Amino acid sequence: MAPAIPSAELRLSYPLYAVDFDPQDANRLAVGGGGGPARSGVGNKITLLDTSREDSLQIVSEIELSRDEDSVNTLAVGSRRRNSILLYAGINSAEADIKKGKNEHFRVLAAELPSKAKAGAAGPNITELSRSALLSSTDLEAYQRVLRISPPFTGSKQVGAVATGTIGRAKDAQIAIFDVPPAGSNNPAPSLRGKVELVKEAMDVDVLQTSDEDYQLIYCDDYDIYAMNISKTDTTGPHCIFTMPHDESSGAKARPSFRCIRYLTTTFVLAVANLPNAGGAVLQGFRLPRPSDMGKEEEAAAGKRGKARLAISAHLPRSITRATGLAVRNLSPPPSPSARQGDTQFVVAVTGQDSSITVYTVEHQTSSVSDVNLITKLHPVTTLKAVHQGPISGIAFSHFIPPPKPSSSSSAPPTRAPHLKLASVGSMANTLVVHSLPLKKVTPANLPRGPPRPPRYVLGLKSHGPSPRDLIIFSAVVFATLALLLQGLLEVKGLARPLIGARNFTPVSWHAEPAYRSHHDRLISEKGKDGSLFADYRARSAQLATTKGQEDGDGGLVVLHAGGEGDGDDSVSVHVHDEEKHGQARRWDDMGRAQKEAWKERLKKAGHWGEEMGEAVFKGVLFGEIAGVVGAMVR
Repeated sequence: MAPAIPSAELRLSYPLYAVDFDPQDANRLAVGGGGGPARSGVGNKITLLDTSREDSLQIVSEIELSRDEDSVNTLAVGSRRRNSILLYAGINSAEADIKKGKNEHFRVLAAELPSKAKAGAAGPNITELSRSALLSSTDLEAYQRVLRISPPFTGSKQVGAVATGTIGRAKDAQIAIFDVPPAGSNNPAPSLRGKVELVKEAMDVDVLQTSDEDYQLIYCDDYDIYAMNISKTDTTGPHCIFTMPHDESSGAKARPSFRCIRYLTTTFVLAVANLPNAGGAVLQGFRLPRPSDMGKEEEAAAGKRGKARLAISAHLPRSITRATGLAVRNLSPPPSPSARQGDTQFVVAVTGQDSSITVYTVEHQTSSVSDVNLITKLHPVTTLKAVHQGPISGIAFSHFIPPPKPSSSSSAPPTRAPHLKLASVGSMANTLVVHSLPLKKVTPANLPRGPPRPPRYVLGLKSHGPSPRDLIIFSAVVFATLALLLQGLLEVKGLARPLIGARNFTPVSWHAEPAYRSHHDRLISEKGKDGSLFADYRARSAQLATTKGQEDGDGGLVVLHAGGEGDGDDSVSVHVHDEEKHGQARRWDDMGRAQKEAWKERLKKAGHWGEEMGEAVFKGVLFGEIAGVVGAMVR
């Protein structure tokens, strides 16, 4: 059962395709979308919302865009510019302009902060500041499908990237890399660094600052992951660092395909891949090669250097046949690009084709005595079912800013526990849903060597590691099956007492003489070669046939006598037949049912016969009468 997670929902007047949080205020959220050019009167809009309450969402400001242009396909919230925050959006120009070879798809807008709104105004304004054409394609079917900007650091500029998307075909696929204008710049338009021509369209892109002036870009197409190093003066790459392998064991030509990719740290990335034939989805964490190792094609081809390595993986729930989106948030980011990432927890959200959101956590661990980093415990937390009435078109986490430490002299009441907000949008029902995931503060144990580890925040919901239940059940079934087979084999071979009756369901030719009746197979006579009553009977019969009865009386017939030397006991003995003493001698097939059952019971009590032996051992044996049985039959 999923834990109770507070959520708020709002239905807007237009389809929603893009969503992002303000990096400096987790309570401010921007969404965008629309009906496209002249589609049934549905406008194209960008809306700024207040998410400070867990149970409701409030519209702060909104801008209605031209209905001649395309809808908002991508959206990112940038830095401050005087009394406003900057919004970066991907919006195709009008069809007439594109046909003329002009598609100014990259827009920069400014949204006034509510506290700075003019008195008497209806609300804070959102205004467009600039338009740019970063991508070269002027195909009517092409659009700016991906927009990513590196996380902000105080005093550092940001680098962004946009990638093409086409409807139905990959034509003129590109990635454009640009510099984001620094805060306070008079020119809000991006500065193009360069373009990367692609053979295949990029499924997803991400950018991360790796040092004060260096960045790295990573992107994936269907089956490959590529990385690029971006310095102050140069850009190298792209270098293929991983190729999705074929599953040779299955013999299938299809292989998993990448859908999304995100940086965790400068060392690790997290990707989501969909299995062939809607067979599910998997999260995969990769350890990246060092930047100095990338681009050494000869060594990389030999598998020595320059390749990413799979570090961790987890399958999504079985109900998810295809993943559609990915969001990641670091709960303890480093203070600067050049600072080493310490112990932290990442919260991961994956959207599925069934409108669900599955939340995971993954731990990043460091060593205080060596430069070794690990990612561990990629475990699910919960799955939020049917979040929207239709596909989820966008998902984003808020940026987490730890609450300030209360001063010892402060008398202010304590603030409520911090939350990480998770926003998702649906295009069919025009819905925005914001979940508030609780966080908690933990104090790691300090190691004997190294500096003390500071407290940090983690998700307040418990994750669930792999359950041994399925393995235990499978192992129990296997062992039970093997035990039944072994018991049956021992029964057939006469080495175990009958528990499952295996001798009743197998050919007689498989059966062996039972050897487990150690205390039942007591001899009345010591003359049998194998120490059994029937062996004794056969030995005595053979002896009398040789002497023709000269030693034991007339007839030379041997009979099984019930009662031994003293009548009334339950013993069975072998004697030369004396009709007056033993009654009429009869073969097994000549006896009536009552005598047969009486002899069976007598032989069982005496320990000479069991049901598993069958009646074949009675063939050729003469039986004397059991007292009382014949008389009862006559009467």
